[in-house]
Amino acid sequence: MKRRLFTVLFVSALLAGCSMPTTTVKTVDSRPGISISGAPDDALLLLDGVKVGNAANYNGEPNILIVEPGTHRVVVQQGATVIFDQLIFVDTETKRISVR
Repeated sequence: MKRRLFTVLFVSALLAGCSMPTTTVKTVDSRPGISISGAPDDALLLLDGVKVGNAANYNGEPNILIVEPGTHRVVVQQGATVIFDQLIFVDTETKRISVR
């Protein structure tokens, strides 16, 4: 009986030592981004004619707007007044835009 118990414990210990290794893969988002500095708190951000949200939210601390590489029209509006309107080219890094 003791020999059988010893054999079971020995085999269990061997199998526990043979567990499969684990691998963790992390994917980094390498798309470029846009950050807006100097935008008033109530300013609206439009990217290529689409309302994105409050421009002050994308000040780069910590939020940036992730975009596809290429040319984009960036418009910042405060009420009905356009305070920034520019075509920008974004390639591989974060483009920082200063509104004032």
